[in-house]
Amino acid sequence: MKQKLWLQVVALLLLGPLVLLVCGFGLPAQYDESFLGELGDKCDLLEQTPAPRIVLVGGSSVAFGVDSKLLEQEFPGYTAVNFGLYAALGTQVMLELSEGQFQPGDIVILSPEQQQQTLSCYFNAEATWQALDGHFDLLARLDPAHFGALLGQFPYFAARKANYFLRGEKPVPEGIYRHASFDARGDVQADCTSNRMPGGWDANTPVLLEEEVLDPDFVEKVNAWAAAAEAQGAQVYYRFCPMNAAAVQGDADAYYDFLRQQLDFPILGDPNTCILDPAWFYDTNFHLNEAGRQLNTRNLVRDLKAQLGDTSRTEIAVPDPPAMATAETARGDDSDIDCFTFEARGSAAVLTGVTEEGRTRRTLTVPTHWQGLPVSSIADGAFAGCDGLETIVLQSADPTACTPGQDLLRDCTAKIQVPDGAVDAYKLSYFWSIYAARID
Repeated sequence: MKQKLWLQVVALLLLGPLVLLVCGFGLPAQYDESFLGELGDKCDLLEQTPAPRIVLVGGSSVAFGVDSKLLEQEFPGYTAVNFGLYAALGTQVMLELSEGQFQPGDIVILSPEQQQQTLSCYFNAEATWQALDGHFDLLARLDPAHFGALLGQFPYFAARKANYFLRGEKPVPEGIYRHASFDARGDVQADCTSNRMPGGWDANTPVLLEEEVLDPDFVEKVNAWAAAAEAQGAQVYYRFCPMNAAAVQGDADAYYDFLRQQLDFPILGDPNTCILDPAWFYDTNFHLNEAGRQLNTRNLVRDLKAQLGDTSRTEIAVPDPPAMATAETARGDDSDIDCFTFEARGSAAVLTGVTEEGRTRRTLTVPTHWQGLPVSSIADGAFAGCDGLETIVLQSADPTACTPGQDLLRDCTAKIQVPDGAVDAYKLSYFWSIYAARID
C-alpha cells in the first residue's frame, strides 16, 4: 500500500512539470494579438529584410516615434525596420534579439527611453514570456543569465495561457495597445491625434537627463552590442528618444557630454532637438502623436543626413501641433478620499500616498476625483509599506483612466481589484501589465 502511494506521489511530481510544459509550449499562442505579440513579427522583419537597412532599436518610443515610409522616402537606397516595442521588456531584450542580425551596409540607431529602467540591465521575465508566445525559438538568442527569472515566471505564464485556452477567450485588447496597431515596417499606425495626458505630461515618468540614470553595466552591454554590429559591417549610432519638455529634469548639454564619454560609438544630433513641446505627445512622455511622429522623423532624417554628409533637402512636411485634449473621468465612489494624499498636476490630480487612517484599512478604493480634478495617476510607491492592506479597488474599466507609477506596491502584498470584465484589459495594459500577477 505504501509503495503504491509512493508511486502516486512520484507520478504527481513528474506530471506537474509535464502539464506546465504542455500548457506553456504545446498550446496555441494566446498572447499573439496583444501589443507584445508584435515581437515575433519584428524579429522576422529584421531577419528577413535584405540590406542595406535603417534599423531603429529601442522601446515603445521608437514604435510610436518614427514614420518608416518617410525614412525610406528620404533615403531611397534603404529599407526601414522599426525594432522598437516595449520598455517594460527591458532594453537588453531588444539588444539580445537583434544581435547577430545586422548586415553590411546597415545603419543601426539605438534610441531607448531616457529613464532609469531602460538605461539599465532590467529584465521582465513575465512580459518576455508573453512576447515570445508562439516564437519560443527566440529564447536561444537571450542571455542565459535570464533563464532563472524565466523559469520562475514560467508556471504563472503557463497557467494563465491554459486558462485563456480552456475558456476559449484569447485576449484581444481594444484600443492602440494591440498587435493590429503595427504596420508591416513595425511602426504603430493607429489613431493618436492629440496629447491626452492631463496637464500635458505624466508626472510618474520624469525624463531624466542626469548621470545617475545611466547604469555602468548597461553601458558595457551596449558598447559590446554596438561592437558586434560593427563587426558585421553595420554603422551604429545612438540617438536621444523624443522627450516631453514638461517632464525633463537635468541639464541636457551636460548629460550629452557625459554620454559621449561613455559610448564607444557616435551620437546623432543632440538632446535639445529631441526635447519637444507637450502638444506633440500622446499618452506618455515618450509616445508621440501622429503629428509628433512626423516632426521627430524629420528631425531624425536631418540628424542622419548631417552625419552622412548628405546635403539634400529634406522633403517632410510637419503639420501644426494638435490641440491639447482634456481628460475627464466618470464620477465614482470617492468615499475613501480622506485615506489618501494628492497633488494637483495641471488639470488633473495625482494620488501620492496613503494617510495614517488609510494604513489602518484592509480595503481602499481609489477615488475618481479630488477637489474637482480627475485622479489620473498614482505616484511611484504610493502604497509602499501598507503591510496591512489586502485590496486596492480601481473603479474604471479603462486601464488608461488612471495610470500607475513604478514600485507601486513595494513592501505591500495587496491585490488590485478591477471591474468585472476588465481583468484581461488591465493585465495586458501597457501601463498596468507589470502588476498583472496582482490583478483580479
